[in-house]
Amino acid sequence: MKITLISPYPDIKSFGLRILSSCLKKEGHGVQLIFLPKRFTEEYKRKTLDEVVSLSEGADLIGLSLMTNYFDHAVQVSQALKAASGTPILWGGIHPTVRAEECFNYADMVCIGEGEEALLELTEKMKNGKPYHDTQSFWFKENGRVIKNQLRPLIRNLDAIPFQDYSYDNHYVLKNDSLARMDAQSLNEYMRGIYVTMPTRGCPFGCTYCCNNTFNKMHLRQNPIRKRSIDNIINECAAIKSKLPLIGNIVFDDDAFFIYSAQEIDEFSRKYKEKIGIPLKITGATPTTLTREKLSLLVDAGLIEIKMGIQSGSENMKRMYNRHHSNAQVEKAARIINEFKDKIRVPAYDIILDNPWEVNSDLIETLMFLAKLPVPYQLTCFSLTFYPGTELYEKAKREGIITDDLKDVYRKDYNFYTTRKSYLNRLFFLLSDYAFYGIGISQKMMKLLTSKKIRRMGLHWPLYILLKLRVLFLKIKRAKFLLPELARDIKNGNWNVMRGKLFRWF
Repeated sequence: MKITLISPYPDIKSFGLRILSSCLKKEGHGVQLIFLPKRFTEEYKRKTLDEVVSLSEGADLIGLSLMTNYFDHAVQVSQALKAASGTPILWGGIHPTVRAEECFNYADMVCIGEGEEALLELTEKMKNGKPYHDTQSFWFKENGRVIKNQLRPLIRNLDAIPFQDYSYDNHYVLKNDSLARMDAQSLNEYMRGIYVTMPTRGCPFGCTYCCNNTFNKMHLRQNPIRKRSIDNIINECAAIKSKLPLIGNIVFDDDAFFIYSAQEIDEFSRKYKEKIGIPLKITGATPTTLTREKLSLLVDAGLIEIKMGIQSGSENMKRMYNRHHSNAQVEKAARIINEFKDKIRVPAYDIILDNPWEVNSDLIETLMFLAKLPVPYQLTCFSLTFYPGTELYEKAKREGIITDDLKDVYRKDYNFYTTRKSYLNRLFFLLSDYAFYGIGISQKMMKLLTSKKIRRMGLHWPLYILLKLRVLFLKIKRAKFLLPELARDIKNGNWNVMRGKLFRWF
């Protein structure tokens, strides 16, 4: 079969689609990948859609992967394809998994959950002309009715799944609103020397704002955590190192990497140091799984960057988010990370803002806690978004906070530059700046900044401005890095990104 897979995301990582492409190629199917990197707030040009249609001509199946924020992009592409031909269109990914019936306004079939085994069964049946509407993990729309098949069990043996497809011989990428065939030069340009992979699948926590909150409920009697073997991870890194020698960083974008035991991480670290030797970054560290022993081994192996989720220091908010680690555990993990500050880059800690149920005392509780943490660090702040299927979405829907899903959820930008410009929100960014430069803001000063009495007297803004001016002097030294970024944003029309950078700067 000839199969076209399309990525509507803002980069070309597309971890899931690249694995699906490898699975299909392994079974002898012809696959082309089309990457359409663009911010979800921007529409595709008619020229782009026409070229997608032209490239997809003759395909037996066209698949798109999407998260909720990229719904509009998937709709644009699917409508253009449907207007041009009768090729079946398949949607898969996080959004179709939780909002399958909605997707049938634009797709002919929807994959629910993990797609590797399901897609291979579907394409084998289609190839051989056999009935396929009974394929597990797929829903189909036929004669106006939706056929809902049973969900497959989670894939337990991750080592059996082939590595991502970076062959690029039949890959196309959007560039200046036109599609160009991928080559080594353009691949390196878009990857920026970074290779992203995931050693594990699943998350044990199920936070109420996260898609895993939904996925875990879909597989109640199954352990959601699956780990690849150490040799499998090393073999993937070695393969990409050989294939793409310009790779300068490997990133484990993984919610559960630190769930590996100390013995497993010891084995990984020894083999990574010996056979790979490329700087390593790990996102998704959790306070309850990170230990000094594990981190020490990884730093020795080449770890240069780490990111940990905190989200809130408020006890009320942690209960709402279903995050069970204590502030003491977070502080302990931060102090362990800080022990390696001379060997790794400034760590990043995730924080959620703009929770409509969060009151000032909750925000102040978080600010006071963050002021305790050892510097340097930086905060990556996100504006809370209520994704469909999560507990917080259902709560917001019941209480009338969400009135229009498209406007309030699908098209909502969660990045730091969209957070409310309130005084307390600004303190998070001020604290992040001071912490990044290794200065920090003491709890005593934070108490002054957040004092009700000081705020009633109107003295909080002068104090804030004085602190902001001090950090601006430090930022001036970095201006030479910001100006070229702003120039690129202006050239590419990324106005929201540019405004966000200026907001963060000032």
